[in-house]
Amino acid sequence: MKLFIYITPLLILCSCNNKPNKVTETLPPEQPKTQVATIDTALIFNYQTNFVDRNIINKSDRKVDLLFNGVKGYLGGQSISNVSFRTECMGCQSIQEFKGGLLFGKRLLITAEKIKYYKNNFDIPDTINRINTFSDERERTNPKFNFQDGKGSIKYIGISCNDADFNKVRLTFPKGEIIIDSLINASFFEYDLDADGQNEQYLFGYRNCNQEMVILRTRK
Repeated sequence: MKLFIYITPLLILCSCNNKPNKVTETLPPEQPKTQVATIDTALIFNYQTNFVDRNIINKSDRKVDLLFNGVKGYLGGQSISNVSFRTECMGCQSIQEFKGGLLFGKRLLITAEKIKYYKNNFDIPDTINRINTFSDERERTNPKFNFQDGKGSIKYIGISCNDADFNKVRLTFPKGEIIIDSLINASFFEYDLDADGQNEQYLFGYRNCNQEMVILRTRK
């Protein structure tokens, strides 16, 4: 009986100490931080050069290229589910000089020969190396503008949907003109992307609701 009395407290003491042991893990040293988008798997889109469509009237000595088209049923485009800019205002997204190309919406990198889309944003401020564009911003003001080798205009012609208008774009060159009959929410800028001393002309069209966008380029 005395032996039982001595053993019982010992068993109770052992059971009270039956807790998980804390294990301190040795973590690897923290790696230097880099831009997230540099490790993305980029989607690459090739250009359609010398693009022809019934919506485009080309009576000039210039060529028209289709650089990107995610607008379903417009200029032969299709919706691209993997491309998104997470914004309610596509027209508010900046176009910036970046890495030898032009960056749209922090994700779409336009180079002289192809476009790369990154799923994560490049972390750069909106104000750095920003490109100015011409657009009526849905005010239906029908703006006119000049560029390196000519002049242009953007004219409101009707409503495409609740957040997009159709614009008629006219670019006049020394030798002829190019007319896009109905470009959605059109905006224009020019830039020498291939660094040959001659600017190319760029036209953006977009819809906010489905994050759809089309990009055209004219060049010699």
